Amino acid sequence: MIKYMLLQNLYSSMNIKDAVSSIMANESYGVSYEPIIDLTSMEIFAYEALSRFKHGSIVVSPYEFFKNAHQDIELFFYIETILKKFQLNNKPSEKKLFLNLDPDVAISDNHVAFWIDFFQDTKDVVVEIIENSDEESAEDVEHFMDWMDEYEIPYAYDDFAKPNSIYFTSLLCRANLIKLDMDVLTRIKQHPPYIEVIKGIVNYAKKSSKKTILEGIEDSADLKIAKTLEVDYIQGYMFKDKFINIWKNS
Repeated sequence: MIKYMLLQNLYSSMNIKDAVSSIMANESYGVSYEPIIDLTSMEIFAYEALSRFKHGSIVVSPYEFFKNAHQDIELFFYIETILKKFQLNNKPSEKKLFLNLDPDVAISDNHVAFWIDFFQDTKDVVVEIIENSDEESAEDVEHFMDWMDEYEIPYAYDDFAKPNSIYFTSLLCRANLIKLDMDVLTRIKQHPPYIEVIKGIVNYAKKSSKKTILEGIEDSADLKIAKTLEVDYIQGYMFKDKFINIWKNS
């Protein structure tokens, strides 16, 4: 497992916004393409593009990076445009690409216009929407889904059933795919009857013509749970030999 360094520990002499800007200015970013596997054929169905950051030889936590970039929405939007272009330009050929996009960078009209142009010029891209936990963010997600529906851009409900998250009914109903958080596996192992709850979600997805992806597959025990649930696709470190890592400034 990668050990990440916190931005605060790297840049004690500058503010965090400057630290984020410094990483981007030095092009010290990259992408890890993690395969999404068809559970029936065990072949690669798609890749998810996950952002990576570093300072010198030290890998910086993506969570910390984005949490701090989020403090300035215009900076956050600019960073996301750079990262998404990089991820799309380097994507593995002839496979679908799942891109994570925070609804907060698609609220203003000019931001929305950019993403509409960006996604309409691409093929085989699915947008992953994170689950938001406050009322204002929920309204932003509704707006986000409205314009994606209007322009027929497919999107997924990311990290469903993640700890400390809320149940977002609208996103569950409208998304084309449902990505089950890796915590599902932990809960099933700790409390086996919980598998019936997730079976219900998977069954709902099938009846609604939606696809399901189970994250966090690490070993044969996890694979067995995925097969019992009858999800469509799986993803995780069990397939780390198939990860593709690319850095902008290597």
